[in-house]
Amino acid sequence: MHNAQLRTLLSLGPLAASINDNIKRQLRMKKYFWTLLFLTTFVQSVYPCSSFVLKNGKTILLGKNFDWTFDQGYIIKNLKNTTKVAYYTHNGTPASWTSKYGSITFNQNGKEMPYGGMNEKGLVVEMLWLEDTRFNISEDKTYLNELEWIQYQLDNFQTIDEVVTHIENLKIYPIKGKIHYILADTHGKSVIIEYLDSKPNIYEKEANSCQAITNKSVVFSEIYIDNIQDIQKKNTSEIYRYHQLENQIKKLQNPNDFSENIAFQMLKGVSIPKGDSKTVWSIVYNLECKTISFFSHSHKKTKQLNLNNIDFEQELSHFNINQDIEIVLDTKLKPFVEQVNFEIASASLKQLGFDIDLSKEISEHQFNQKLTTQSYFSQNYFHFDISIPMLEVEKRLMFVVMDSENNFNKKVAVTGGYLFGTTSIGTANRHIYGLKNGTYSMIALIDRNKNSELDFDSRRKSD
Repeated sequence: MHNAQLRTLLSLGPLAASINDNIKRQLRMKKYFWTLLFLTTFVQSVYPCSSFVLKNGKTILLGKNFDWTFDQGYIIKNLKNTTKVAYYTHNGTPASWTSKYGSITFNQNGKEMPYGGMNEKGLVVEMLWLEDTRFNISEDKTYLNELEWIQYQLDNFQTIDEVVTHIENLKIYPIKGKIHYILADTHGKSVIIEYLDSKPNIYEKEANSCQAITNKSVVFSEIYIDNIQDIQKKNTSEIYRYHQLENQIKKLQNPNDFSENIAFQMLKGVSIPKGDSKTVWSIVYNLECKTISFFSHSHKKTKQLNLNNIDFEQELSHFNINQDIEIVLDTKLKPFVEQVNFEIASASLKQLGFDIDLSKEISEHQFNQKLTTQSYFSQNYFHFDISIPMLEVEKRLMFVVMDSENNFNKKVAVTGGYLFGTTSIGTANRHIYGLKNGTYSMIALIDRNKNSELDFDSRRKSD
């Protein structure tokens, strides 16, 4: 890290973060060189995923690799004609609605908070991590959280046009995730929706026009469709995975190329087989046939559901993703009760940095939905923006957020607390959602030669 600069954020408001006095003393004592050495032992958090939509006539396939740190999950059959209320997260009005359509979803955080799925009309909604996401959390508008947003679309709409028409009706007030969405419908339309600078950015593709996305914004990613100079050529790189997908799409020439087998091959080509964030399941949605095929990294037989064979009016039900005993799941789904919901939701939410009391309340709400005026989340968790003045452009900015002196000494960042970005003149903004009330510290560094390494010149060694 050549000629690096250091800034520390000392206060983030009454509920937000401040650097503990002992930590500040250590920073003053050890000075700048100590802080650089301290950061060398941090492992940068990577939250990858890959997705695409293939279209050729009536054939419409949406493929998704879910890459994550937690590998358990359920598929859930969500019923139509069910009245729902979004979980209360802050002052304002949670959204309420009655589901028009049934759906099959992939869930870790319990009922009503899926990572993706398909409804009985063939609308598919999936999500991927996007660090640059910034939701308008101060907007005075009826709200739901970032995963409830997925269930809301599946419950209410059957086309991309309907989703886009109603997108401004509600705001997203997140619990944790900084994500963007990819959707497709049976008419051949697909769309990527990103919340950047607080507003939804919509990138539509018409019939027979394929679409791909990983973990950078659409505008940024498209620069690298044909050029990946200076990009790390391994699948942990979001740009390299995007480049691979776009080039595979270009090679699809014949109608036979647009098949589920080809889609799974494309997903395999961008999978991450090991590491802290690895590919834990792969999915191909066939919108024409209304089928879902998937397998997990631990149970590699491909399982399938046909939504045409499923009754969405009776019996909320589920099935464990990680099993190879049953292959065709249409009639094999099991009754889904709150205790089972809590078991998976609490394990997943713990991975995201939430405590057991919040998991209990969210799970109970998902099964006994009612409008409230406060919640455990609204009383005990907060969001904040990190704002750092910048005088230079195109510099790699890295920061780490820690929640105690103990974790500072252990070199452990909070979940989602290892952030990075590229600077512009003015203010560098990054956002962390879903931190528990408490004391925090932050260290920020600029990587002047943009090599993502902590190398520095000899003059700095004497500081």
